[in-house]
This record gives sequence, structure tokens and C-alpha cells, in this order.
Amino acid sequence: MLEKQTLDLMEELTQLIGIAGDERAVSQAMKKHMEAYADEIIYDNLGSIFAIKKSKKTNAPKVMVCGHMDEVGFMITSIKKNGLLGFITIGGIDAQSLHSQRVRIKASNGKEYVGTIVADNDDIKACDIKKMLIDLGAESDEMVSEWGIHVGDSAVLDGPFTVLPGGNRILSKAWDDRYGCIMAIELLQALKDVELDVDLYIGATVMEEVGMRGGTTATGLIHPDMGIVMDCSFANDVTGKENAVGQMGKGILVRYYDKGMMPNRMLLDTLVETCEKESLPYQYFYNMGQTDAAWVHKLFAGCPTLSACICGRNVHTGNSMIDVRDYESAKAAVLSIIKSLDEEKINAFKAENR
Repeated sequence: MLEKQTLDLMEELTQLIGIAGDERAVSQAMKKHMEAYADEIIYDNLGSIFAIKKSKKTNAPKVMVCGHMDEVGFMITSIKKNGLLGFITIGGIDAQSLHSQRVRIKASNGKEYVGTIVADNDDIKACDIKKMLIDLGAESDEMVSEWGIHVGDSAVLDGPFTVLPGGNRILSKAWDDRYGCIMAIELLQALKDVELDVDLYIGATVMEEVGMRGGTTATGLIHPDMGIVMDCSFANDVTGKENAVGQMGKGILVRYYDKGMMPNRMLLDTLVETCEKESLPYQYFYNMGQTDAAWVHKLFAGCPTLSACICGRNVHTGNSMIDVRDYESAKAAVLSIIKSLDEEKINAFKAENR
């Protein structure tokens, strides 16, 4: 079971509203938790945030470790005369998961409102997002305006933070990718008294769910010599098949293929060797999605990049689930790898030595 401090951090960050382009609340929370352990806090010009932990070695290689702050959600596009709200999705959301779900709207004035997604009876079976509306209980467009809600405001699927019976699994919205944000904070805290042979840049990017935009600009800001990207990927184990790809509770994902990156084989081997040495659970994984690693690894001259992901059920819904044992496995593995890095080892991961 996780310590209360970690559970409190998880609840705080998963419950913040932060769709792509509106991640400020998440960024502010991350800064609050990181600044006491950082030599400096930096931002790219889109809003990605990183804490820097400097090495005492001069000209130390730069290691970029990141999750992403944004979650999938909605943007209000119209306010109807009857008080219902039209919206578009921001990021990939399955229409079948939306009808009658609770939502939370963050108005321009900072206030939050709870509502639900509705549709005309004849349109429910069609499951067409364009026919769905958000109902806040308002009776007119004037009432919506009085509440301070405007076109362009953010909304997310509502999903409270709940530790499930047994203590190993946690249900919440936004595990994709507040997992990576939480991990960044906890890794930085765990390294507070550790002298590293690298300059560590650790934090989270913006707008991953709409094209990995912050991953691109943050890499441009940092120019890393190596990257580690932490994200939450889709589990595929509900049938109970032993050979399912992406199983809850089976440890960190050794992500040997995705649509955005052919992985660095030496880094994958290092991850496996680390897990075996420290008796940490791990599992081989591939899918047709992608993460910020797609851009981190190939910008400029490129840099060796490791995907340090865990899997979750119902990702991109208001009721996603992770397994505590996967989180603990990932944290221990990434922490061990970061501590082991130096210029010689990073150079060994690069192209001429692969």
C-alpha cells in the first residue's frame, strides 16, 4: 500500500482540471511540490514545466524526464437558448463512453460546475458526439452567462479518486497522464540528497493529447542527451488471457514498439536488467499509440529515449484505473536508472555504440 503522502498527491493531481491548452492548475501544483527540491524551475513557451537538479560535475550531460499534464476532455463551443452547451472533444474520447456521464466545467472565472452529457432519445443509439450536449441544470443561456461560463471554457469527465477494496488498485479520472506528473514529483523528492553525474530536467509537458506539442517545444528548450518519458497506456487484459499485452499488476512496461518510436535496444536491455537485479515486476508491451517519446527521441541530432510507462484500464474516460504495484515498479526502476547515469553510460546508448 502506498504511503498517505503519495495517495494525497495522487488525489490532488488527478482531480485537477487540465485539458490540452489549459494545464495551468496542474503546472501550478507541480511547481508547488517541486520547487523545494530544485535548483531552478523553467518553462518552455507553451507552458511545459521542468525542475532542474544540477550535477556538481561541469558540462554534465542533460537528462530529460517527463510526463504530460493534459488530459482528454471538452471545449464549450456553443450555448443554446435552453441553457444546454455544445462541445467538441479535446483528445481521443470514445463516444460510447459519454452519454449520461457526469462532467465538470471550469468557467473562465475559475469556478467549477457539475453537469451531465445528454442527447435526444432518437440520437442516443446513434452515439454521435455532435448530437450530444452538456446539461448543467441551467434553464436559459442568460443563466449560463450569469454563472460566468463562456464559449472556449474547459470541461472534463468527472471521476472521483477512490482506492478500491484490496488496496492495490485506484480509480480516478486523468491517470493519463497525471501518473507521469506524480512520478516526476516523487522522483525529484527521492533524489533530494543524491549527487548525480547528470543535470536532471524533470517535469511535464503540455498538449500531448493533441499532437505531442509540448514534448516538441520542451525538447527544444532542454536539448537533452537522454530522455525518459512516463505515460499511462491502455491495458488489454479484461478477458483474463495469460498472454494479453498490457496487464494490470504485472509491472512497468518494456515498450518495444509503438507508432511513434522504434526504441533504443540498449535502453530496453538496461530497463530489463534493472528490474531483474532489483526483483521488480516488468512486462513486454507494444501498441499502436504513441507518447512524447515520439518527438523527444528524434529532434535535433536525436537522443536515446526510454519509455517508462504503466498500463491502466478505461484510459481516456472518467473512471480510469491503475495498479499500485505497477506504479511502485516503475518508480523503483526509473529511480535506479537515473542514479546510474553518467556521461560514459549515456554515450554508450548513442548511435555509434548501439
